[in-house]
Amino acid sequence: MYTVAVVIPCYNEEKRLCCGEISDFLLSTNAHLTFVNDGSTDNTLLMLQQLKQRFPLQVQVINLKRNLGKAEAVRIGMLTTAYQGNASIVGFMDADLSTPLSEVEHFLENFKADIEFVFGSRIAKIRSVIKRAVYRHIIGRVIATFISMYLKIPVYDSQCGAKFFNNDLAIEIFREPFVSRWLFDVEIFKRIKLAGKEIEECSLELPLNVWLEKGKSKLNLYEIIKLPFEAWRIARQYKGSKIITISPTPISEIVPQTLIEE
Repeated sequence: MYTVAVVIPCYNEEKRLCCGEISDFLLSTNAHLTFVNDGSTDNTLLMLQQLKQRFPLQVQVINLKRNLGKAEAVRIGMLTTAYQGNASIVGFMDADLSTPLSEVEHFLENFKADIEFVFGSRIAKIRSVIKRAVYRHIIGRVIATFISMYLKIPVYDSQCGAKFFNNDLAIEIFREPFVSRWLFDVEIFKRIKLAGKEIEECSLELPLNVWLEKGKSKLNLYEIIKLPFEAWRIARQYKGSKIITISPTPISEIVPQTLIEE
């Protein structure tokens, strides 16, 4: 058993993948990392395979035949990892490690008996190191405010790319494909509510100690323009949705193995 399993989606991360930081983390902790290569066209897969060779018991590589987008890459990684059942806590983080792996222990410390979901929040406060471009912070605050209004919960930062779940909840939440490519975090909150859970009771928004913006975002101007349409799709998809009921289903029926390349 591992203390925690972390899913990291990767698409053309050759220049951003922090292999040194990843190696140091794996040498210092009993954790498992699942990397999902989302149809990269550079040397990302080779770098991931080298990590797996060095840490065969702690690293898993899922290689998708074609680019499916971050939402689906995360979903496949989370489901595959959760179904393996080797860790009681599973989560996902961005490949550039803007939320550093050193924060993983911070997440684990905040899982209590009644907490099933802990998500990072980029709140700048005394003794924290939160570095973000001003324009991205402003855009992020606007988006987060509208999302909080839509969800009807006082969440400050729904879009932070570091979220952790207990294993059972992860299987519930990531079972079905998301309708949004970039705003799937909103769907996560909606699905928790549809699972019959009170977000304010089962969740914890955790201010990060460190978050460092690294390089350019994969979210370009075209994708930003599409965000209102994605928000509309989410609202339409979950309008009048009923409580989710989960029945045991083999992972092969949820994640088509034709998408995955050995």
